[in-house]
Amino acid sequence: MRLLSLAFDLPLSRRDIAGFRAAVARAAGLEQDLFHNHRDDGSVQYRYPLVQYRSDRGKAGIVGIDEGGDAIFEWYGKSNGRLLWNEREHALHIARIDAREYAIRYYDAPRIYRLRQWLALNQANYRDWQALPDLKARAAELDRILAANILTFCRAVDWRLPRRFDAGVQNIVATRHTRFLGVDMISFDVDFTCNLMLPNGIGLGKAVSHGFGACRPAPGSK
Repeated sequence: MRLLSLAFDLPLSRRDIAGFRAAVARAAGLEQDLFHNHRDDGSVQYRYPLVQYRSDRGKAGIVGIDEGGDAIFEWYGKSNGRLLWNEREHALHIARIDAREYAIRYYDAPRIYRLRQWLALNQANYRDWQALPDLKARAAELDRILAANILTFCRAVDWRLPRRFDAGVQNIVATRHTRFLGVDMISFDVDFTCNLMLPNGIGLGKAVSHGFGACRPAPGSK
């Protein structure tokens, strides 16, 4: 798989990601559904997003996977480094660019990753999760969801895993009340181990196109 990460010299808070996403989608052309994951009739296409928007260190960022990266290159090449957003034209100077290729790789020893603002649970199943009898049961449920999220990513990029992988949440660093599309939710910052190589910056879980669930090596890990 190919992964493109761009960070722009444009301030962006997390609460403004949806507006930035909409502006980029309009600029790219709404017929380019990779940028917004909606059909012509306005209904949502439930697929792993190949274009993901971020607030990266307080600046606007965008991640493209495979054809998502190709679409970003095409859009930016035609943009002349400008974006109409909130009825103003903004300069889109690239502050950082990272383009890499990744292939399936297993590690002999698990690596430690961190997920930031992981939407593992919706409002309803968060209550179910809280009602589980003990911490062991809650941890097992998060491990199950994490493995399912990783498999969703692998299928989206056509990684046909030759064998099982191991993944497990090691530490809940923080929990936050957040609001997404008008729904109150809980997000988690977690450290987890996995013996599968996970590309730096991919999203896992719900709402990854809006910057939730960004996965990177945990601070201090190798």
